[in-house]
Amino acid sequence: MSIIRDFRFMVLMLLLLISAFYLVTPYVFAKSGVVVSFVDADNKCKNIIEGDSINQVGGSIIRTSEDFDKAMENIKANDFVSMVVNGKPSNCVAIKENYIGIIVKDVEVGNLKFGIDIEGGTRVLLKPKGNVTKTIIEETISTLNARINLFGLKDVRVTPLGENLIQIEMSGASGEDIRDFLAKQGKFEGKILESINLQNNTGRIILGDNTYTLQLQGNKILVNNSLYSINQSFYLENIKFDIFNTTNSSAFLLANTFTGTDIVNVFTDPEHSAINPVSGGYQFTFTIGINIESAQRFAKITKNQPIRFVGSEQYIDPVLVLFLDQNPVSELNIVASLAGQEITQPSIQGFRETRDGAITERARLQAILKSGSLPTELEIAKIDTITETAGKELINSTLLLALGAALAVSVIIFIRYRDLKIAIPMILISFSEIALILGFAAMTQVLTGGGGWVLDIPAIAGLIAVIGTGVNQLIIITDQMLLEQDMTVKFRHKTAMNIIFTSAYIVIAAMIPLILIGIGTLKGFAITTIIGVLIGIIITRPAYMAILERVKKLY
Repeated sequence: MSIIRDFRFMVLMLLLLISAFYLVTPYVFAKSGVVVSFVDADNKCKNIIEGDSINQVGGSIIRTSEDFDKAMENIKANDFVSMVVNGKPSNCVAIKENYIGIIVKDVEVGNLKFGIDIEGGTRVLLKPKGNVTKTIIEETISTLNARINLFGLKDVRVTPLGENLIQIEMSGASGEDIRDFLAKQGKFEGKILESINLQNNTGRIILGDNTYTLQLQGNKILVNNSLYSINQSFYLENIKFDIFNTTNSSAFLLANTFTGTDIVNVFTDPEHSAINPVSGGYQFTFTIGINIESAQRFAKITKNQPIRFVGSEQYIDPVLVLFLDQNPVSELNIVASLAGQEITQPSIQGFRETRDGAITERARLQAILKSGSLPTELEIAKIDTITETAGKELINSTLLLALGAALAVSVIIFIRYRDLKIAIPMILISFSEIALILGFAAMTQVLTGGGGWVLDIPAIAGLIAVIGTGVNQLIIITDQMLLEQDMTVKFRHKTAMNIIFTSAYIVIAAMIPLILIGIGTLKGFAITTIIGVLIGIIITRPAYMAILERVKKLY
């Protein structure tokens, strides 16, 4: 029977074709030019949206983001810029010097996804404060993933390490989003700041239709016959008041109005969300929905409060202060007409110097409020930043090492057998295993929409290990099939496969603990090795045996 008709060989060739499809076709059908990653709301471009491909700018062909930046160098404000977008003519009017209102990125080609140690990025280890359980770690990771999805972050992986560490990896990103967004506990509070005027060390707390007396006694405040110090709290009509500060003439109280658990909705649509230019920068606003209990607290705290004028507008004296992780993030005036009303949709405001900064900060706050606060505080135990250049140097060095290992193995094989009919199939089978592993990695990325197997430096090191263990097993098969002439071919076949399977079981058993323990730097190595071993014993070893049987005419 011809080797082409052998089932073992046919399976190998079919899977190699499938691997080639996932590995090669993205390069064949890759888009030319660069991809639009951001469109400024103030842009003056003709029907350009995120995801479009820019092929030419001002007659210059654009292949990379560097080409695009170079094309922007001589552009002045209000210049007309002709372009080719998605293969069709288009144009923009520059908003300002060197800027037409869009940001681009290079086209991502290929289905293989590499880790941050190759592409560059940031790896952060987060440690929960205090003693935490496995359930709390799982809830924390779930909340972090929710924030990532809501904010639209890409190429972010959150994984547990051991019993009390969480690792976040972001390809091609800085640590800012982790430090100022993901790692925040996100404990949100809305408190109304009241300034109580004191006369003869006595003032009044207005709460709905009721009034309560407050007395200053040294550094303490007397309320309802109880003394409280600064930073302590007391309750009136089930509303919590925090003592913020005192002076000789005033007492500053924070009336707790609502918390993150009271938020029932976060609006992101244009009707309830906006970015507006103001003096010195941009103000962002968006609306949240709160439950009726917190709305009733708002009405009770704001009712009958004294009124002040700001220009022609009337506001009550107290202001609404928003806190995130006990730090004030916004201070809002309360319009007098809203005082005493059960407001279920208050607005959140903030300020940033740039429009992009305002958009980003608004999105961060919205994501935090939607996902809720983390069940525990997190502290950053370690931050590693890897540049793309360093990552490419690592991958180049590793690939050269893999090539060197393959050449060394090839020489050893030829010296041992001095027969090209054995050496060439053995070498080709070894490289076919690498192709199958890479094809499997590419396929997982396609089938999961980008959430599949990520190749990092340890994983590529695993490929080198697969070459070594694979060749060792092929030598065992060859020796068993060719040297044991006093046994039948069927018996030699069975003995060789028993040895191979036993060896494979031992390797897999050694790798599984590395995966279960959760050590990130070793997990990629272990996964690659296991996949390589499985591909070997199921696909490539039987195929090699079929080839060996034909070339040496064992039957």
